[in-house]
Amino acid sequence: MSQPRPSPKSSRLPLYFVAGILALFTLVFAVAFVLLSETSEGTAATTLTPDTYMDIVTPLLANADAAHGAMLVEHYACVGCHRAGAEATAHIAPPFVGMAERAVERRSPLTREAYIYESILYPAAYHVEEYTPVMPQNYGRLISDQDLGDIMAFLLSAEAH
Repeated sequence: MSQPRPSPKSSRLPLYFVAGILALFTLVFAVAFVLLSETSEGTAATTLTPDTYMDIVTPLLANADAAHGAMLVEHYACVGCHRAGAEATAHIAPPFVGMAERAVERRSPLTREAYIYESILYPAAYHVEEYTPVMPQNYGRLISDQDLGDIMAFLLSAEAH
């Protein structure tokens, strides 16, 4: 007894199923790529000038609390990469010690305040050569303006040195 032949439509069903799954995965990965490629707040760092940085930074620092910023660098796990002394040998990220002084030299004509702001929100805008560029690029969505100002105030303070 011979087997009934599958109809041409039913034999193509697995092919359509696989093609549909591949299309779905492609769409999901494309959306994820676009979302993860955005800089924080959807603004490219290249569109900001030293003056526009200061227009943003000055209000952030107006009522900033450096002591609270010291607690926040622990809370946001910044110290996991930004270590000082012998712990800094892993070269993951620049240590906080001396950051404000180095900031003036790194991104002229940015002020040290603007450089630290840029380094937190737009870390891909400038890469410190001897360190691995692994700074998360989503802090603009994760950190409130008040917390950002407090962290910046801490990094600019003598306590961070």
